Amino acid sequence: MKLSSWLVSDYMTPDPIVIEPEEPLMRALEIVRLRGVRRLPVTVAGLLVGFVTEGDLKRAEPSTLTDSEADFNRVMEETPVRRIMIQNPVTTTADTPLLEAAEVLLNTKYGALPVVAGSHVVGILTDNDLIRALVDALREAKGAQG
Repeated sequence: MKLSSWLVSDYMTPDPIVIEPEEPLMRALEIVRLRGVRRLPVTVAGLLVGFVTEGDLKRAEPSTLTDSEADFNRVMEETPVRRIMIQNPVTTTADTPLLEAAEVLLNTKYGALPVVAGSHVVGILTDNDLIRALVDALREAKGAQG
């Protein structure tokens, strides 16, 4: 397959784990840790309203050096995701050329883009997805050399 015809849909992670804006930061932290994801689209009834990353969560955590475990738990349980989420995140669509989406990630230094159809989240394109595409491209190039 010719590289220029690759689409976001060829490499995106479909149906990503999402969180709602009123969920506590503790729930987002649990999802990140237990499910091994680094980014969560924030949705209301499937509609994208924001984006939260593992880094955002770490920056929002109270310091375990100065605060007690009870303080940490209270802050993380009482603070909703909406307080720290990225509002109006940059998005892409499934039919966007993969090169175009990769250039957006490169230029913005983001690690992922929510993939939307209208305003509904249908996937996520991550840096790992792009590395997988790079491996495929390199294998293809190696195979073409003989």
